[in-house]
Amino acid sequence: MNRTLPRVCQAILESWPADRWSGKSVVVALSGGPDSVAMLRALDEIVKSQAVSGQTRLIVAHLNHRLRGAQSDQDEAFVQDLAQSLGLEAVLEAAPEPLHQGGESRWRKARSEFLRRTAQRLDARWIATAATADDQVETMLHHLLRGTGPAGLAGIRTERILEDHLGLAHPMLGVWKSDLLEYLSSLGQTYRIDESNLSDRFTRNRIRKECLPYLERFVGSDRLKERLWTAGELIRQEHEVIEGMAKEWLESAAIDWGQDSLKLVASKGLDALAWPVLQCALVRIWHRMGWPLGDVGQPHWNRVRKWLEKALRTPHPQRMQMPGRIELRFRRGQLQIRRFDAASEKSSE
Repeated sequence: MNRTLPRVCQAILESWPADRWSGKSVVVALSGGPDSVAMLRALDEIVKSQAVSGQTRLIVAHLNHRLRGAQSDQDEAFVQDLAQSLGLEAVLEAAPEPLHQGGESRWRKARSEFLRRTAQRLDARWIATAATADDQVETMLHHLLRGTGPAGLAGIRTERILEDHLGLAHPMLGVWKSDLLEYLSSLGQTYRIDESNLSDRFTRNRIRKECLPYLERFVGSDRLKERLWTAGELIRQEHEVIEGMAKEWLESAAIDWGQDSLKLVASKGLDALAWPVLQCALVRIWHRMGWPLGDVGQPHWNRVRKWLEKALRTPHPQRMQMPGRIELRFRRGQLQIRRFDAASEKSSE
């Protein structure tokens, strides 16, 4: 590692090693806020220092949600000017209409679709977003308060495969926001402020502004966030072991894969499989099939566990439904999972 690089750049390379993205095209999600601006400046500095291949291509991507009127347009102009000043190509897109309806979930979905579409069109291997160590801690607490399992407590992953030849990277999960602000100050780099990040309407903002400060006072330590971050890392490492076991089981299981359904031909041994491994395998199935997981929480998986325990004990067919029109059936020793649409549901009545 190049020790002459600033600490933020070194932390990125420790979290996201150069051989993972060197020589690849990377779509850098840039909102204009301090986190994403720091990420872009750091990645650009890494490339120009030759710590990665000179063939590495950074592509700036910005979606104007049109939520804040003139301020949103100013964000877009700022992003364009910054990309131009660094000699980087930029892809800018504005929503056809302001995305006021649907809240945070709709904003995230629109941004995710835009980034993936941009990456596919430009043949990029990675999409990089600017989640920080602070975001990791806030995500962990958010999941805990909402109800979650080990995967939720593990928080955000450094890498996640979206599809063949395209991954999502969070290279700054080991960097605290205070370090990013210090880095930007050393560069004399300005950034934009989104006032919605200060609003108490959003749970994550209340966790940042109220919950964490209260907990720090309660335990009498200003290092609480570091302790939570470390706990999350340990949980993530243990969960990766479980994921590996789930992957091995799926690869060895006799499964008939269909377009919108699958059938576990021989379900023997399901009762002997540790539930955390089976739950993880089911999540992998959901990802592979492209089924939505946004509305599926730990209470739903708890229901699946109890349902499956009952199904394995009785000779009678069993069925249950999950969010997203997903149905599980157990009959004659076979587990079938399928997604059905409104038309098929109506015709089967």
